[in-house]
Amino acid sequence: MISTDWLRAGRRIKVLVGHYGSGKTELAVNMALALAERSPAMLIDLDIVNPFFRSAEVKPLLLERGVEVVYPAFALSGVDIPILPAEVERAFTTDAWCVFDVGGDDDGAVALGRYHAQFSACPADVFFAVNPFRPRTARVEQVLSLMENIQRRARVPITGLAVNANLGAETGAAEILAGREFIERVSQESGIPVAFEAGLQEALSPLPEIWPRLPIRRYLTPEWME
Repeated sequence: MISTDWLRAGRRIKVLVGHYGSGKTELAVNMALALAERSPAMLIDLDIVNPFFRSAEVKPLLLERGVEVVYPAFALSGVDIPILPAEVERAFTTDAWCVFDVGGDDDGAVALGRYHAQFSACPADVFFAVNPFRPRTARVEQVLSLMENIQRRARVPITGLAVNANLGAETGAAEILAGREFIERVSQESGIPVAFEAGLQEALSPLPEIWPRLPIRRYLTPEWME
């Protein structure tokens, strides 16, 4: 069993940013569930851009496991009116663990920027999720440019990198090892440390542990991607 004690050693608020398709939402769901095993947790869906792969889709499961879910009005309705709920403010005053799932790229990061004052008073662990097998994050320079744009629009600093190297069901040791080599170059160029490595437990377990790990289950993968 892979330990996630490292999650509780950091700041109470966790934020996931990154490129569309980097797996941010899947990571956010798994992170919130891991935190809720011992303490109350909130998952805040701050994605005002993408109507698909939303954490709100698995709200019943999250509630059953002790995770409160907050998401924009009209999420999952098909209505494009990005209204952020007032409940988001509670993330900065509650004692519960809080995980923010932020929309992709710098467009999605704008929503985070609305809470600049709150994050200044209550700093968060801000993780940039990287899947080097996605088109816009396949080269180190692309990742660095995207990180710079997201930080500018979000107005919060990225504190750690989260490597989520995967090709869905095709993922094996070779893909994870390639992801490690890639994220090390990103870390060296950016000066931002690798915070954790995510992946299916069966894929991670045979490999030596070099960073904290977030074992994940797929909750949001639709049948047509299996």
